[in-house]
Amino acid sequence: MSLVLFLLSFTFYLSGLSGTIPPYRDSGDLIASIHTLGIAHPPGYALYVLIGKLFVLLMPFGNIPYRVNVLSALFAAATAALLFRLLLVASRRCLMPQKEAALGATAVTLLFASSPAVISLARVAEMYTLTAWLAVMILLCLSVEDTRGMSMAALFLGLGLSVHPTLIFLLPVFVAAYHRSYKYTPAVYFLMGLTIFLYLPIRASQHPPVNWGDPSHWRNFWRVVTRADYGGLKLHPEQSSFLWTAASATAQIKDFVMTSAHEWGWAGLLVGAFGAFIGTKEASLRRWSIGLLVSWILSGPAFFLLSNLPLSEPTTPAILQPYLLLAGVLWAPFVMFGFYAISSRSSRPLVLSLATVVFLVASRSWAWTSERNDFYAYDYARNLLRSLPRNAVLYEPDDPTHFSIQVLQLVENRRRDIVLLNFFKTRWGYEQIRRSWPDLLPPIPIDNGQELLRLLWTYSARKRPFYAELPQKFTPVPYRAEGLVYAAQERSGAPSREHAETLLALYVQRGDFVTAHHPDYFTSHLISYYAAAQNNLGIEYANAGDWRRAIMHYEAALQMEPGQPAARQNLTFALQKMPKLL
Repeated sequence: MSLVLFLLSFTFYLSGLSGTIPPYRDSGDLIASIHTLGIAHPPGYALYVLIGKLFVLLMPFGNIPYRVNVLSALFAAATAALLFRLLLVASRRCLMPQKEAALGATAVTLLFASSPAVISLARVAEMYTLTAWLAVMILLCLSVEDTRGMSMAALFLGLGLSVHPTLIFLLPVFVAAYHRSYKYTPAVYFLMGLTIFLYLPIRASQHPPVNWGDPSHWRNFWRVVTRADYGGLKLHPEQSSFLWTAASATAQIKDFVMTSAHEWGWAGLLVGAFGAFIGTKEASLRRWSIGLLVSWILSGPAFFLLSNLPLSEPTTPAILQPYLLLAGVLWAPFVMFGFYAISSRSSRPLVLSLATVVFLVASRSWAWTSERNDFYAYDYARNLLRSLPRNAVLYEPDDPTHFSIQVLQLVENRRRDIVLLNFFKTRWGYEQIRRSWPDLLPPIPIDNGQELLRLLWTYSARKRPFYAELPQKFTPVPYRAEGLVYAAQERSGAPSREHAETLLALYVQRGDFVTAHHPDYFTSHLISYYAAAQNNLGIEYANAGDWRRAIMHYEAALQMEPGQPAARQNLTFALQKMPKLL
């Protein structure tokens, strides 16, 4: 049955798999890191990058981004297969009959495998499905009650911390499974697993094209591993806040419950809660269940509470979604325990088991989308490159812009002349500029970030044309709209609205370009760049007194992003001006 679940899940994930660069989170950075065998964003994801590179080399077909996407689908399907085995082990702990155990394990596995978070992460280039697979592997090893199982679990934990640090939340299960007779052997295996982190300084010392934080020496290595320059424990450097009130804490916990209900259905939550109660009550399950429950609390409600992201922001669900996979893995055994507790309270357990399965399935919303024809990130990056002249500098690009263009440059060898000017305010970023684009800065020592920023506008911007994908990045430098990008007007030159019109007409736009039609934040965010381009060109026409053209572009912006307040306000003002000109 494990093989059947693997094949079913893998086929399903492949059927909707993104065929190129996904717009999801940091997918572009991970694709580029795997292709170049580089250092991904903190904490570096050493094991994921190495496995990804091996898989890309072994897979004989498909473009590089697609192969990395397939890797996510493969580990998601493998997680489902292993989870089925783990649930059978859990059923034996509570002496569940074989038929009911197989039925319950299959149902719970399918609920997990078809949850929205798992489907989303199984179809894009991210490390989270590998994290889930490692979590299930660790739990399976810990279910073998001897030193070999504990030692292998410790080895996987050491390796897994390089894939994602949230696996540390499994420590309570280790404590629950530990026995004094194991002595120090698991610790030795754990340290062996941690040696995977040596990849970071070794590879960084060779200066690969992708080299976040340059962890080639101890200080930078520690800052990369601890995410010191990337928010540390914070999921978002600006939006996360370590300040709580009773109201904010309650709101965060409520958000976690509602999000979990979307993943499992209310029946899955209720049955799992009943299973957690039974597991902590029965002597044969108590130690294991307490360990699982504490780990689930840490990875689920406590993690949401720690993140303390603003619930009103559209980015918050997108940032938190990947962390539901580990919480889901830990919740699945409780659903299995609850399934057993319900079915065992009948003289006809199989009939009650079938009824419970129907109850679990019926309470869940079943709606899926496919990413097979999703070219938003790829086309956006291509359109940006079409907008830029030779040797242009793209100033402080956002992650979706930076990562997508980086894939085109490093994987498809497109427009290597374009400079992606990121992280220049950090020491390693400054050194990367010196090494990669020595002509961009004067050959003099630069002592601090303020001096570097001054030289960018007094020296660098006079040597190369500077552009940004968001105009506010140039404040207070004047700029002009040129399609999807904005040119800093440090050099002389009149604004060219005709050139911007030509670029907008030239862009490839495959798909549905209406933000309201895309529930995922990342796709709608990319579309909003196009809407902003239309709105900002409309502003330039309005400044020139061409109200008809301005209205045309404001309306185009609102067609793409109906809720854009700036375009709506600008359109209202322009329509008020029009009658005075007639």
